Amino acid sequence: MYPRPLSLTVAAVLFLGLTGCGSDATDTPAASSSAAPGCTTDTTTGREDAKLLPIPPATVTVLDAGQGARRTAGAAPNRDSAQSVTLVTTSSVASAGERDAQTVEMPLRAQFSCTDSTDLEMTLGAVTAPDPILAEQLQPVEGSRAGLAIGPGAMPISLRLLPAEQAGPEARSAVEQSLIQALQLSVPLPTEPIASGARWRVERTINAATTITQHIDATLTSWTDDRLVIDVTVDQTPTNSVFAIPGSADTLTIGRYTDTGTGQITVDLGRGLPVAGTITMSGARELVGADPNKPLLQQTGLSVQWR
Repeated sequence: MYPRPLSLTVAAVLFLGLTGCGSDATDTPAASSSAAPGCTTDTTTGREDAKLLPIPPATVTVLDAGQGARRTAGAAPNRDSAQSVTLVTTSSVASAGERDAQTVEMPLRAQFSCTDSTDLEMTLGAVTAPDPILAEQLQPVEGSRAGLAIGPGAMPISLRLLPAEQAGPEARSAVEQSLIQALQLSVPLPTEPIASGARWRVERTINAATTITQHIDATLTSWTDDRLVIDVTVDQTPTNSVFAIPGSADTLTIGRYTDTGTGQITVDLGRGLPVAGTITMSGARELVGADPNKPLLQQTGLSVQWR
C-alpha cells in the first residue's frame, strides 16, 4: 500500500525558508488590541481554545566566532511599530508522472507583548492560494490569531493557533502546515558574542512520517545596525528506515533518501519574524512496500519565503 503524494505531509518533514523584503508598515491585517502602537496586551497564551503546537528544539554550536569586534545578537523588541510581513510556502511531492503541490500566501501582522518579550502575537491577513478550491476555503481565515513563544537566540518554542470561525479543516491544515514549515527551518542565533564571518550549526530532530535529523550550517555575512544577513545550507537525513503512512498503521521502508537546501535570511533583532530571505529544499526518496521490486520513487520540494 502506497500513500498518495500530498498525504505524506512532506511539509512536516521538510522546513523553513525565506526571500523578498520585509516591511514594518502597520496597515495590513487588523491588529489585536494594543496599549501602544507596536505592542499588545491581548495574548493567546493560556487560551483554552488555542491549539498548541510545539516546535522541535534546536541546539546551536558556534564553529567560528568571526573576525573583528564581537557582540551578542540579543533580542531588542521593537514596541514602537508592528511588523508586517508575508510568508509564502510551496511544498510538493512528485512520483510516476503525478505531482501534488500546495502554495499558501499568508500576510502577518506581528506584535510583541507589551510586558513579555518571549510572547509574539500575530494576526493573519487575507490568506490566499493558487488553487481556487483552497483559496475559497481560506477566506474565513482572515483576521484570525496566532501566538509564538520565543526563546534565547530568537528560537521558536511553540506555536498557538486560535480556530478561525467558519474555516473548514482543509483551510486550518493549510495555515498550520505553512507556519510549521517556516518555524521548523528557522535559524536561531548564537547567544555568545559573534562578528561578521561567524559560522554556527543548528541541529534539530523532527518527528513526522519519518524521524529526521536536520543540520543547518549558518554563516553571518553582514551585520548592520540590528539587521543580520545569514547564508544557510541545510541537510536532512532520516534517523532510521521507517516511513509511517499518515492516517494508517502501515509503514514503508526507506531505501534511499536525500534532502538538502540552500538560502539566505535577514533577521532584524527588533522583530519576531524574519524580514527577508529564502531557503529552497529539494530531495528524493525511495519507499519500499510488500514488493521490493516495485519501490515508490518520489521527488520532494519545499520553498519558504518571507517578504
